[in-house]
Amino acid sequence: MKHALAFLFLTFLAASTLAAQEIVAGLSSDQAAVGEPVQLVVTVRGARGADVPQTLSVNGLRINLAGRSTQFEMRNFKMSSTLSYTYIIVPQFEGNFTIPSFDVTIEGKTYRTQAMHLSVSGAAQVPQMPTLPQSMPTLPGGPPPSATSDNGRPYFAELVLSKKSAYVGEIVPVELRFYFNSRIGGQVGERPNFGGEGFTVQKFSNAVKREQVVNEANYVVFTFQSAITPVKAGTLEIPAASLEARLQVPGNAPQGLGDFFNNFPLAQGMFTETREITLQTKPQQIEVVALPKENKPEDFSGAVGKFTMDTSVSPKKAAAGEPVTLSVTVSGQGNFEGMGAPSLIGDEGWRTYPPSDKFQAADAIGFTGEKKFEYPIIARQDQTKTPGVRFSYFDPSTGKYVTLTTDPLPVDARAGNAAPAATAPAAAPGAGTPAAPGPATKPTPDIAVMANGSSHWSSLFFRKEFLIGNASLFVAWLAIVLVFSLRRFSASNTGRMLARKKQASDALSVLRVADPSAFYDRVHDYLTLRLNAPVEPGSLAAKIDSSTLPAELKSSLHKMLERHDESKFAAGGITQPSAEERESVVATLKQFHAFHEK
Repeated sequence: MKHALAFLFLTFLAASTLAAQEIVAGLSSDQAAVGEPVQLVVTVRGARGADVPQTLSVNGLRINLAGRSTQFEMRNFKMSSTLSYTYIIVPQFEGNFTIPSFDVTIEGKTYRTQAMHLSVSGAAQVPQMPTLPQSMPTLPGGPPPSATSDNGRPYFAELVLSKKSAYVGEIVPVELRFYFNSRIGGQVGERPNFGGEGFTVQKFSNAVKREQVVNEANYVVFTFQSAITPVKAGTLEIPAASLEARLQVPGNAPQGLGDFFNNFPLAQGMFTETREITLQTKPQQIEVVALPKENKPEDFSGAVGKFTMDTSVSPKKAAAGEPVTLSVTVSGQGNFEGMGAPSLIGDEGWRTYPPSDKFQAADAIGFTGEKKFEYPIIARQDQTKTPGVRFSYFDPSTGKYVTLTTDPLPVDARAGNAAPAATAPAAAPGAGTPAAPGPATKPTPDIAVMANGSSHWSSLFFRKEFLIGNASLFVAWLAIVLVFSLRRFSASNTGRMLARKKQASDALSVLRVADPSAFYDRVHDYLTLRLNAPVEPGSLAAKIDSSTLPAELKSSLHKMLERHDESKFAAGGITQPSAEERESVVATLKQFHAFHEK
């Protein structure tokens, strides 16, 4: 039985043949920027091996063979193989290039690839990291190697630091690389495990898979990019990073067949088994230096890197009490997360509020990008220029502090307490009464025809239809008269005053139960109704100033308006008022209400 099974297996191996040979060459992209890598992949099907050139010569392009991978597939008792040879193309300058066809030799026969075209632009672009699938990425299948020497290790890992010394707060990009011999099949984990004391770690980028030749052996490499930020000075220990993997490793022949197969020179890896491994990098060290205290600017807020700054303002013309937005954009490379807001210079004539901020990354780890700060500002006096801006940072490449400043920008902003612009009086509603209905025409008597053909007639005044119709007309006429009367009364000064009083009383009554986050909005609504103030910015403050209220009460009302402006313009709003603060405001408004009723 044992020998019969072996015979059938060898017969199957003899019957399996490679599929017809085929060669395809293609670029991962036909467009690139100077310095941006592009892959050229030559795929050979139906062959166990091929001879390809190690480099390709094209003026303006650097083209080198990076590695090879092999995949096997079996269908209908026929085995097919696919070889992939990957070249890395790095453009040296812009232009349109033609990569000529080249020879590929397979088992003594020479095949020729097709020519390919590549367009290179001058502006370098940040490469986008490919999205990693939710499941674990799969390594190319194939028999795993049995050698474990330094020159033929089946897998290993390394941690690459961009520099060996850094300042506290400086971003240090790192790469975690996990190498697997291209003959190994398997899967790797979605994210590595990495961290330690004395530094913070940025979010990892998605994995990038490529091929690379190491010591004349082909490897599949999974690369994860991140960055660390030291938080204290001294020698910093970077512990090992690890990644889980599930690999196909050499196994033994089925029980009872091992002795038989030992007599045949079968390929290694014909029998494999799954093995879970944890791949680790070697620990490293980095020297961390504290930021110097000498020449440290007073407004330095922790930014470490290399930055530029730009400002803009919108709108360029603002009415009294209307805010303008001063936008400050800080661009470059560095610790954007630890960056504080720039300082405003010469803002004495402005009412300023804390800025909002938004970061836009230009790479996968947030090392390069821009951070935009938006300051809401309102003019205290008429202004023709915005405040200037100052931003200080520490440049680790020079070991010195740098202060950037921008000049004020032209703007036409009116003061917030200016008198409101004259407004046209509200148009009086149209007067007049509806036209009197004309005399009704005398109806002709109806003749009711019965179903059996007989008929009779009666006077219209005593018919039900007549009575219902006239009653409906009377009710409609009465409703029209009532509506027009109410409109005329509402349009009168007395009606408008009573309506405002009713709305103001309602607004005051809901203050105790209003949402704390909208409390000062309700206060503003009440004062606007009670003082009959226009909706233009600054008009309510002007109304308070021109009233006969006591000076102390005016001051209290102005403070309420300032709290309302803070809740409206300050980034993130203000702290919600406490119950005691709300009770105090309601008591003051009741005092104002009573004074205004006199």
